[in-house]
Amino acid sequence: MRNIFQFFIRIFAFVRKEIIVILRQPRLVFSLILGPFLILLLFGIGYRDTPRTMRTLFVVPDDSPMLPVVEQYATQLGQQISSQGIISDPAEADRRLRNGEVDLVVVVPPDPAATVRNNEQAIFNLYHYEIDPYERAYIEILGRNYTEEINRLVLLNAAEQGKVEARSIQEQISDAREVASTARIALEAGNEEEARAASQQLTEDVGVLAVAAGSGLALLSGVDTTVGAETIQARMEAVQQMAATLNSDAATAERAQTAAAVESELTAVDSLLSEYEELDSQVLISPFGVNTLSITDTSLGPTDFFVPAVIALLLQHFAVTLAGLSIVRERQDGPIELFRASPVSAFQTLVGKFISYLILTLALGAVLTALVVFLLGVPMLGNWGHYALVVFVLLCASLSLGFFVSLSAKTDSQAIQSAMVILLASIFFSGFFLALYRLWGPVQVVSWALPVTYGINLLQSVMLRGQVPNIILLGALILYALVLFLISWWRLGRVMARQ
Repeated sequence: MRNIFQFFIRIFAFVRKEIIVILRQPRLVFSLILGPFLILLLFGIGYRDTPRTMRTLFVVPDDSPMLPVVEQYATQLGQQISSQGIISDPAEADRRLRNGEVDLVVVVPPDPAATVRNNEQAIFNLYHYEIDPYERAYIEILGRNYTEEINRLVLLNAAEQGKVEARSIQEQISDAREVASTARIALEAGNEEEARAASQQLTEDVGVLAVAAGSGLALLSGVDTTVGAETIQARMEAVQQMAATLNSDAATAERAQTAAAVESELTAVDSLLSEYEELDSQVLISPFGVNTLSITDTSLGPTDFFVPAVIALLLQHFAVTLAGLSIVRERQDGPIELFRASPVSAFQTLVGKFISYLILTLALGAVLTALVVFLLGVPMLGNWGHYALVVFVLLCASLSLGFFVSLSAKTDSQAIQSAMVILLASIFFSGFFLALYRLWGPVQVVSWALPVTYGINLLQSVMLRGQVPNIILLGALILYALVLFLISWWRLGRVMARQ
């Protein structure tokens, strides 16, 4: 019993020693608590999720038919485009772009109509001077969006023209319906000569209508085919086939029924054309839209997504730095020699330091979390117990990594350099800066060798999705902490034995 009591006395002696050493440095404590919060606060205040406005210069030849169009729309392209004027000299535009006077140069195709008639697309060339891949991607997306808008305007004009042609076709349908009615009445009266003449006229009229519907209403037919509706063109083809049978040698009663069917079909086509004319042209050219919905319980701002990753990254860095400097300093200053002469074991030394730093970093994590959640308003959708468990395991793994670093370093500077290397690796390989799926498979080994990778995944799931921590990731992090702690214990034992 006495040995057990002494065992814990020695452990908590180290706990008291390490905590007092750190608390005697108020600037260090202040920077550890307030520094990370100020970083998050400044990032949240300074981040602007607004599209960049591009200073844009248009290049259009003086004799181009596009010049009046560009002059009309150049200043009406929205906030993303700020027109800097229209010139005809490409060399001057290139000079201004290279000198940073403009952000974007748009070279307008000189004669789009002639290009399209040659069965080619009219191309807008966008020149920029960006080296940032994200800015380059932004310009490409911007170009696609505005090109789609131009194509939409072309389709809008086609839809409006189609409505004009639809009204003309309705007049022809009315005439054809009267001819069909004449043929039906003549057949019912037994007037074969008049019926033949009317049938012949109907066949010619319906043939003309089918051609007109095929060319003038191609846009509407395409929409109907896409959404699975019966097209006007298909109905006209059916009417054309029925009209042809009126000139056959079939029985008079049967031909009269066919004439009545032609009347009915023409009436249906007339109704479809009326519906077409009432359709909004915007809906006609863009019948489908998209509405993106999230099944999360709250809407997340751009900065909210990064907060769990920042918390995990900072807590790992604090733990690795504190633990990384602990043993290497005592090896340099000489206390390790005193520990060897005392009844203190390597296990007691390591556990005492581990508990002291765990208490300090847990307190730091609690203060940082409270500031982030209650002051900055970052959502916490999950269970606080699950959150505390993830932070606890993350800190245990980070401290074990820090002790491993401390026992590998020879001097303070080496320990600090190792901690900085781990921090840089964490930024680029943990999923903080880039999603893990963007990394090559073998390189992801580095990612999963860092505690923060597990911490980011677990904290995002708990805080932003309200999920229970993934048991596999949590178990892997616990195993990570245990293995590195055992290795550090073994190495510290060898160091104390050599001393």
